[in-house]
Amino acid sequence: MPISNKRLLIAAELLGQVKSVADIGTDHAFLPIHLIREGIAEKVIACDIAEGPLSVAKANIIKYGLAEKIELRLANGLLGLAPNEVEAITILGMGGETIADILTDAPWVKKSDLILILQPMSCDDRLREYLFREGFEILTEVGVESQNRFYTVMKVRFDGNLPKVGSEYKYIGKLLENPNDAAITFVKNRLKSLKSCMDDIKNVERKQELFKELEIVVHEIEKFLVKYI
Repeated sequence: MPISNKRLLIAAELLGQVKSVADIGTDHAFLPIHLIREGIAEKVIACDIAEGPLSVAKANIIKYGLAEKIELRLANGLLGLAPNEVEAITILGMGGETIADILTDAPWVKKSDLILILQPMSCDDRLREYLFREGFEILTEVGVESQNRFYTVMKVRFDGNLPKVGSEYKYIGKLLENPNDAAITFVKNRLKSLKSCMDDIKNVERKQELFKELEIVVHEIEKFLVKYI
């Protein structure tokens, strides 16, 4: 079952070679099947909160003869896993705040030898803010286009230190360190939305502090974008 979903393909690429991985919110287990068939992982624990998707996932796994290498678990977030059970965790296709909540509920993820692959569908800025605050380092980000929308896929690990970052960090992260077309478009769209927000609040007295903050952010992003405009 070759997968064409670019978000999943980039997540698999960023993951690299691992012995064991947990895929949270696995849905129909497309990613776990891909990871095993491509030799990226030796074992996958595929977790989902709903029985319906897991039933479809089970059928897909059996179809490809991978029942011995992909284990299904009905679980909310990371609550179905034990600490040290896997080397990596993938959480794709959820809102950034939901991903942050899932990580918060499993404090054992704060260890430097655990790789996290995160792909927020929305609120990526809030996810970055959470990661920064809790001592996680974004190792790399890759922009991806899927169904005419633009997303980021992050490779993350716990570092325990607060990195030195600019005011633009939570809005664009490290996307322009890998300036593919999707990343550039993502950042341009973010800049446009920030400017729109500034227009909305520029005459609102109680939001002048936010306006000044966004002024700095926009200026920094524009500096990064100069070479791509």
